[in-house]
Amino acid sequence: MSGKVASEYERALLEVVRELPAERVAQVLDYARYIRSRAAAEWALLDDETEEEILADEARWDARFAATQDSLKKAADAVRADISAGRTSRMREL
Repeated sequence: MSGKVASEYERALLEVVRELPAERVAQVLDYARYIRSRAAAEWALLDDETEEEILADEARWDARFAATQDSLKKAADAVRADISAGRTSRMREL
């Protein structure tokens, strides 16, 4: 991917993320880290996976993701409390 295209994607992603509530940003970050952790060779192997294997992998991911919801909600509640109490400041532009 060229640098110009990558920059356009980065800009678009940042626009979306800035509009999301904190718990959704945490989910986006979690998913991005998951994608990054997959090695290029591992992605090539996906072509050899059966539909059953793909569905099982998706079910495992869904279960992991669902398991984080309580902690994400608690983190979002804590952030909202900090904002309400005035213990936060605006993020500066990158």
